[in-house]
Amino acid sequence: MTQLLRDAKAFITGGGISVGRACVELFLEHGAQVAFLDIRADRVAAVRQATGAHGYVADLADRDAVLAAVDDAAEKMGGLTVLVNVASVTQGGRVVDTNEDQLDRMFAVNVKGYYWSTQAAIPHMLAAGKGSLVQFGSVAATHPAWGESYGIVKASQVALAYQCAMEYAPTIRSNAVLCGWIRDSPASRLPQTIPELIDPVLADHPMHRAATAMELAGTCLFLASDLSGAVNGATIVADGGQTRTQGNLNALMQKIGPLFAKEPDLLRQNAQNLAAVTPEELMGE
Repeated sequence: MTQLLRDAKAFITGGGISVGRACVELFLEHGAQVAFLDIRADRVAAVRQATGAHGYVADLADRDAVLAAVDDAAEKMGGLTVLVNVASVTQGGRVVDTNEDQLDRMFAVNVKGYYWSTQAAIPHMLAAGKGSLVQFGSVAATHPAWGESYGIVKASQVALAYQCAMEYAPTIRSNAVLCGWIRDSPASRLPQTIPELIDPVLADHPMHRAATAMELAGTCLFLASDLSGAVNGATIVADGGQTRTQGNLNALMQKIGPLFAKEPDLLRQNAQNLAAVTPEELMGE
């Protein structure tokens, strides 16, 4: 197999589970040195043990912790040439229902956190003479669903990618990925196990399924590698065509709140998904 990231030195945020963990595994397979951070110590320990990657326990909203982790990883790996921001927080709902604490937390992670890690990575990439920044976001940035106000903060991630593309090319390329449904994602796993919610959405979906974390990691691999050497300031929509036929998604989003309110067990299951340490725990029925 051709190693697309031979000599690359990559840092991945949110590397403890789902797309972030898939990026850690795939990038290592393609020859990169890899470091990652995650907010949960048990996730970091699990990925370290499974892959041997450098792992850091940090909240992406903590600027000092993020800068320290990126700098330490660059020292250990002998530089840094790739950053993939995957870590994300989804809170609140409709605009009128989202409170200040929820909005502050989403901005702290999805906006400021992406900014801090990008800010930390750029000097190392400039020193290396090359680099690729990948901001991994959601189609909610351009096609928000009902009650999905976190699209506001996801849109900022695209703007950050474009800003860096203007400021640091040709040395550093900067791009964004917008994903749709992810089969093995803590945030979207539960609705996919409830047929009355997900069946109409997938029936309307051109591919009739959600993407896997590893498929989306493959998109990040493309942007991180020299295969995408002419791609800068771009957004790749990796949603299987979901946003071409999004009508049933809004119907799903309007059902989720009342359904969860009536079924406390569903809320507990969703909390377990968010706390999952391994892919096996997340996907357990």
